[in-house]
Parts: sequence; C-alpha cells; structure tokens
Amino acid sequence: MTISAPQAFQEPDFETLLSTYIDFAVEHCANKDQEKATLLRESLENDAELLAQITQALILKYIADIRENNYWALQMFRKYVTESDMVELMALQYNLKRQMLTPEDTSVYPPKLAVMESDEDLLKRFDLAPYQFHTTGTRMGYRYHALTLDERPIITLNTEDNVVTVRYEFPKEAVSNPVKDAQPRMVEPYTGKVCVAVLSRESHTGEPSEALLKRVLNYLNRDDIAQETDELTVKTPTFKDYKIHVIARTGANPNNDFSQMQGEAVAWAFAKGKFNLKMDIEIGEIEFEFRKLGIRPVVLEPRENIVCDWDEVPRCTEVVIDVKAE
Repeated sequence: MTISAPQAFQEPDFETLLSTYIDFAVEHCANKDQEKATLLRESLENDAELLAQITQALILKYIADIRENNYWALQMFRKYVTESDMVELMALQYNLKRQMLTPEDTSVYPPKLAVMESDEDLLKRFDLAPYQFHTTGTRMGYRYHALTLDERPIITLNTEDNVVTVRYEFPKEAVSNPVKDAQPRMVEPYTGKVCVAVLSRESHTGEPSEALLKRVLNYLNRDDIAQETDELTVKTPTFKDYKIHVIARTGANPNNDFSQMQGEAVAWAFAKGKFNLKMDIEIGEIEFEFRKLGIRPVVLEPRENIVCDWDEVPRCTEVVIDVKAE
C-alpha cells in the first residue's frame, strides 16, 4: 500500500478555487455597478476572453505556490528531506557536519574541489547518531563511531583540591574519512569479542588498508567509546563478486530510444547503491530498474540472488548490456 505524502497546506481544486475567485470579483464589482458585474462574470467564464485566461493562469500559479510550500514544509522531516541544505541543517541536531572524502587540491590547474559526503551517507549517520549515547556497546553505536571517524573530541579530566577540570580538544582541521560502511558483531556469544568489518572508500574495490584498519580500531577503543568488557578487532570484509548481464528488449518501439550506454549507466548505478555491507542482490530488483524505463529485460547474470552476511559485500565487477529491438 502506497501512503501519500502529508500536506501542511491543503491544495485546492482548480475549478472550485476558480469559481470562488470569480464570485468574489463579481461580488466586489457589483457593490459599485451591477451592470458591469454581469459583464465581468460573462468575461471571466468565457475561456476565449483574455481576462479569463489571465485569471486561470493566476489560479494555477497560486496552486503551484501551495505545492512548493508543501514541498519545503516536508523538508523539515527526515522521511521526506531531499535538499542538501536541509539535510545539513537536520544533521546539525546531532552536531554532525558533512564529511570531506577527498581534500581540495590547489597544486594543480584547474584546482580540484574537495569531494564531500553525499546526502544519503550523511542521513545514514544521522539515523545512527542516537546510538552514540548508549553505553552498552551497541552494534549501531560502534557503526556510528566508525562512520564518524576521528570527529569526537579528545576528553581529558584533571582533578585538584575542590576543582574538576574537563578539557575538550577538537581536531584542528578536517580529516577525510575513508570508511564507507562498517558492521560490528559479537563473534563469540557471551564473550565480549566484537569484530568490526570495514568497507573502505580508499579504492573502488573497497578493501581497507592496514593503516585504515588500525585507525578505526584505535578510535573505537577510546575510553569514551568502547565498552569496558568488549574486546574489539577489525577486519576486511568478504567480497562477493558478480557480473550484471542484461538483454534489454525495447519492443521495436521507435519512441523508445534506449542505448547501450544508458543501460550500462542504470546497471552501474544499481550496483553502486548496493555496494555496502550486508546488502543483497535480487534479480527482480535489477529487472525493476529497467522496467521503469519501459524496457523488457532478461537478466542472464547474476543467475541467482546474492545473499550477504554482516561481513560480506556484493561487488559488481562487470556490466554487459545487449539492446535488442524485439
């Protein structure tokens, strides 16, 4: 069942609103000249009249403004937010800021701008942020801290006679976070042995370097993050490589201008969205991405659904699209 988006402002029916405006204008005019009011109604109700067309255009603009107001009202809610500025404003509720993935490079010409975190990844950290306040070593808590690597200030406590001093040392500069995703699990029940699988942005293949694994482990083992009874380790995830091979049938429709390049873009976009820990690849999902474009697909590969455990990542290594007009 599809649930329609709520409306902060009621969107009026065009015909009803137009009739209301015409009645109001005619009534206002009738107070001074009844004869002109009659002529005005005839003009406003005649679609061929310029005045009627102007009035209808203003009604359409008013309805469009209400729709835009509804759109911006929904931007204040996590479920509906899409604008980057509103995503950043929402994230500030937990003092989260958009992470820098690749620093700016001014040594080349033209200068390369910094690559920043996407809205989707920032919202993922926003969803995990409440778990940072838990003190029980939760899965989501460890995952949040891995995705917010090195952003927590260093807290030191000094005590003297009748004086307690708490010092917060914040990072002096923004440090890139190469952690794309993380998943922690207790590997041995009731032992406190927790392993964290780390997916990296350091390369397109996703394998984390030893330096990154060490950095994540050191950060999660901080006194104000790790549970005292937990024994933390980190590891590289297991990659399940697969290939997407689709026959895209256009149905010999001359209006369906679908190219191999478009098909490859669709497949790679799907694979990119699934390139995370504990994600599954379903053949039906691949078919759906093509059917949305009016294509009748035949998925040759993968031959079966790919199911990933907490420490496994589906990784697409190749895309082949055959476009056939049949």
